[in-house]
Amino acid sequence: MGKGSNASKIARARADAAKRKASEGKGGGGKAGMIARKGGMNQEEAIAAAKKERELKMQKRAEKEAKRQAEEAKKAKERSKKLSGKSDSSKSSTTKEYPPDDFIRKCLTEFYTANAPEKLTNIDAIMTKFAGKWGKLEAGLAKKFGDKAPDFCALYQK
Repeated sequence: MGKGSNASKIARARADAAKRKASEGKGGGGKAGMIARKGGMNQEEAIAAAKKERELKMQKRAEKEAKRQAEEAKKAKERSKKLSGKSDSSKSSTTKEYPPDDFIRKCLTEFYTANAPEKLTNIDAIMTKFAGKWGKLEAGLAKKFGDKAPDFCALYQK
């Protein structure tokens, strides 16, 4: 026997296997086919099982992403509290003493020049809005810009 006859035997064997699968109603390739062969179910049941498995995976991914986002929000809130001088453990009446307004204006100008140049025109309005409430300003900047946000008191002490 030559190569031709061997190749034709292999081709016939593959064709026979495909016919058997088709007659049994079991799937061919892919996830549904694997489930059908493994679980002894027909193609429709296998497709439904594969779809349900995909939906469960997507749901787990969504839950994991929601948990990650909640943790990030919690960290941002903690940073914000830390920068504003507040903490859950101590509710004392001591307030943080902030530097003079002209120093805060200078810090804001430098910060916005580096991080958000489009806000430079709003510095006067920001200074008016947050006058005497620099902790709130720091907290807002920390929430929006994260670790890049300035700590006015720490910068003034340098």
